[in-house]
Amino acid sequence: MTQPPIQKSVTEITAEKIREAIILGAFPLGTKLSEQKLADLYQVSRSPVREALVLLQIEGLVRVFPKRGSFVFLPDECVIRDLCEHRSILEVACFELAVRNNHAGLLIGMQNGISHMQEAIKDADTKHYSRGDLLFHRSVIAHSGNSSMIKSYETTIGPLMALRTHLFTISGISLERSMQEHTEMLEACTVRDVAKAQAICKQHIYHLTEHFHELQMIAAS
Repeated sequence: MTQPPIQKSVTEITAEKIREAIILGAFPLGTKLSEQKLADLYQVSRSPVREALVLLQIEGLVRVFPKRGSFVFLPDECVIRDLCEHRSILEVACFELAVRNNHAGLLIGMQNGISHMQEAIKDADTKHYSRGDLLFHRSVIAHSGNSSMIKSYETTIGPLMALRTHLFTISGISLERSMQEHTEMLEACTVRDVAKAQAICKQHIYHLTEHFHELQMIAAS
């Protein structure tokens, strides 16, 4: 017998909404988060907002300071490097699993993400591009079929995705180069060339550390 879907709590739903807002740049890095304003925005009481912020603090998206309040995280180079290493290990492994376990579903999901990114480039919409980017990479993870990897990815990817949106928005990173890398990953997966897809993916992920370092150097000059 099929088990009924588990209903998410108000706290979990609220955390999802705040998480997405941070990742897509609605709440910029370093922004102070007002519990009351968030409660009004999402039409809930302050209690689930407070609990949601604790969950997001565990994920690294939010930092809570006594007597000062809650803030969207501000990254440092060491944390970003560690997160990129973690993501690279997970996503590279998931390419092999996804191609083997659900090749057709993987290609559909990747193409869906690329379609969103193509539309975003036409409109010069970096936030919409980030949404397409997220769809693309989540497809790789989801179609691996490995629940532990999926959970690990979802609880650690937020800060990197938020930083990527931030860098796309303020630093003039070439969306065209990013688009080309996604297209090449799809092409490699289409012909089941897992090694090529993995190599492109690793390069693609570590571009983020390069861009962040460049931004830090500019800020320090």
